[in-house]
Amino acid sequence: MNAVFKRFLMMSCSGTLLILVLLFGKRFLKDRVSRQWQYYIWLLVIMRLLLPFGAKINLMGQAYRAVDQVVNEQAPILRQRLRAVGQGVAPGAGSRQETSGQAGDLTAAHIFWEILSLLADHIWLLWLAVALGMLIRKATVYQSFVRYIKLGLAPVSDMDTLDRFFVIAGQMGIQKPVELCVNPQIPSPLFMGVFHPCIVLPSVDIPEKDFRHIMLHELTHYKRRDMPYKWLVQITVCLHWFNPFVHLMSWELTKACEFSCDEAVLLKIGRTNAAAYGKTLLDAMAAIGKYKEPIGAVRLSENKKILKDRLAAIVKFERESKPTRFFTGLLTLCMAIGASFLGVSPAAASGQTLENRTVSGINETFQISFTRLDEQEQLLWLQKCYADGNFAFFSSAVDTFKEDDPRVASLAEKAYTDGKIVFFSTLTDRMGKTKLQRWLDKALEDERWDFQSMLSDKLELHPDRN
Repeated sequence: MNAVFKRFLMMSCSGTLLILVLLFGKRFLKDRVSRQWQYYIWLLVIMRLLLPFGAKINLMGQAYRAVDQVVNEQAPILRQRLRAVGQGVAPGAGSRQETSGQAGDLTAAHIFWEILSLLADHIWLLWLAVALGMLIRKATVYQSFVRYIKLGLAPVSDMDTLDRFFVIAGQMGIQKPVELCVNPQIPSPLFMGVFHPCIVLPSVDIPEKDFRHIMLHELTHYKRRDMPYKWLVQITVCLHWFNPFVHLMSWELTKACEFSCDEAVLLKIGRTNAAAYGKTLLDAMAAIGKYKEPIGAVRLSENKKILKDRLAAIVKFERESKPTRFFTGLLTLCMAIGASFLGVSPAAASGQTLENRTVSGINETFQISFTRLDEQEQLLWLQKCYADGNFAFFSSAVDTFKEDDPRVASLAEKAYTDGKIVFFSTLTDRMGKTKLQRWLDKALEDERWDFQSMLSDKLELHPDRN
């Protein structure tokens, strides 16, 4: 499997754990922390999903190494079994018909394994193709929406309306120009554009109080950079299209965006104006009807399904207290540390090379030290490595033996009895063909077909030699 895609899968797993933590915590923190914190905390999850960095010692790294160790131990055994089948060496004893049936089954398994391996090696192409396809589609839909809006778009020329707009923008501390336009074809006010921000109104004939609420809402979206945030979420969804929890995160972020924007507006107008602001939302929603909201714009009231919850939140609005701010700050720190220690794995290619060189250097040092011991001490070290399951040191030590070293026989007997085929295979590298044949005969007699396959491979048996 492509190393970059492996790393990306680990990023997706890390992000999924954070998503689950936030979704679980939402049930307890919904009305206890600010809506704006609930909106921006998702940035930590997005960073975890997009950035391939983390603490040196991390959860995903440990999990990956554990799985990789199991796979590395089992894969050679499976390959040897399948290779032996391909060479016509059937496992076990029995009738020719029975043996033929077993070989046929394993040949089918071999074909299936090869196809599966081929798919695993190239699955990253499918991931990339779907991600690019989704991103292109979203960009195309956005461009179509922009063209549709521009068909009936006209800049607001009413000086009284522009004066009110500029006063509100100045009170919010907005220095860069935001265009104010009108388009009778849209059902309610909306904000659109990343590089050329624009607030579009269905009409300039809007009551004073409603106009102020609408401008505060849409300019809040602009000031908080909600459009770039929204597109960042869409890019994340495209890259992690295979992860249902990322799609769930996108839905939660859409709701959190509107709840937090309402809260930010209420902080400016005060709780006494909450009812009037709620009425503005109701009027905007009534105008929308069944109009489908595009991904490239932020409307005053985007979704009927969450309107009831938004209105309830407006009624319950309270300013955040100092203890609450301290609590949310502490939660943010914990989430950041957690995101770092979840980490990603496998390591980057350069890191893997350095790690492999380090491990190789350690094994080489052990091998040099091993050769300076007497035979009894060497045997004790081999027994210790075997008991600890330290295959790397065991293999390095065995590599120093000459062919048919007497110590190999006793260690091979123990590995055979214990079923440790990986250790046994290393020992067979120091056996002559005569001893290998004896071990093969014993494996045939004991019907140990896994050892048969490995030994047959060592002897390079072919069908014409049977």
